[in-house]
Amino acid sequence: MTMARRKARGRTGVSLGSGAVAAFAALALLLPAVASAHTGAATVSCTGADFSFKLFAPGLNTVHYDVTVDGTSAANGLFTLNAAGGREGVLHVPLALTGDHVVRANAFWGPDGIVDGNTRSPYAPPLAYKKLSCPPPPTTTPPATTPPPTTTTVPPVAPTVAPAAAAPQPASAVAGVVARSPARVARVAVASQCASRVARVTVTGRAMRAVTLFVNGRRVRTLRVAAGTTVVRASVPIIRGRAQTVSARVSFRNGARPRTLVHSAVRCAAVAVQPQFTG
Repeated sequence: MTMARRKARGRTGVSLGSGAVAAFAALALLLPAVASAHTGAATVSCTGADFSFKLFAPGLNTVHYDVTVDGTSAANGLFTLNAAGGREGVLHVPLALTGDHVVRANAFWGPDGIVDGNTRSPYAPPLAYKKLSCPPPPTTTPPATTPPPTTTTVPPVAPTVAPAAAAPQPASAVAGVVARSPARVARVAVASQCASRVARVTVTGRAMRAVTLFVNGRRVRTLRVAAGTTVVRASVPIIRGRAQTVSARVSFRNGARPRTLVHSAVRCAAVAVQPQFTG
């Protein structure tokens, strides 16, 4: 009886001891699985780094992120999970890389800022690491420049000076008339043969003002000459049978001295001949 009880106790003790060991082993396997449930992943490219966080405990969870280019931090900060009640989150960090570079993307968290205190060390291996060959920057064609307008300098033009107007001739001057030569200014012509009762006198000249006619020294008449008139014709009575002296005293507008012109005339029964005179 005693032996049987001891055997039973022995089996029971061994059996209970084996169950406890199995339970502890199962718990030990479960705890690491729970501890490693928080996950983070990342990818990198020439245009940015993309983070993805999952399986965090519900609530307010904040992680640290850091993106380095060629060993120098290009972007870093805090990110609060924004999906599935704080259990998940997606973050995009923009980059604009050209040429060859080594890019790393990493994240760490806890115990502060994590609901269940889970921790990932900042010294843990990066979530993404890649050598990138990015395209060169786009070639930009500089805008065409319009040359400045050409400025043509026009030399100053000397003012045109109008030639001085010819001084007006004095009122006494008449074109073509020489005051010093009155003989060339006026002439007198009288029919010299076979005149009728009167002798026709023709006086030609320029700038004549007045013509006074005389027969044998006796004044017969005075004719006023209009300006511009160059020929004056008149008749004077003569005596039959002998030669007559006909004089014409001409005064001028141009200041020349008066000129007395003398001619002979003879009266006869024949018809008077029209004289031809030139000025």
